[in-house]
Amino acid sequence: MTDPHHLQQAELVEHKGYQIRLSPSSLEWMAFVARPKQRPTLIMAPDRAAALAKAYAWIEAQLASAKDAQ
Repeated sequence: MTDPHHLQQAELVEHKGYQIRLSPSSLEWMAFVARPKQRPTLIMAPDRAAALAKAYAWIEAQLASAKDAQ
């Protein structure tokens, strides 16, 4: 994961204040999800669409949890 070429292939998507960095690995896709300047959560899936869908679902769960805490 520290290969500079690998990092250049990453795609950045923003959703509701979170950044989703999508990157293909050898067998699956990885999505690193975080708000700016926060430690990311790693989500893995068999394809890009599934990784993005899981990332969106994770973000929605975080937002719902934060809303319930208020």
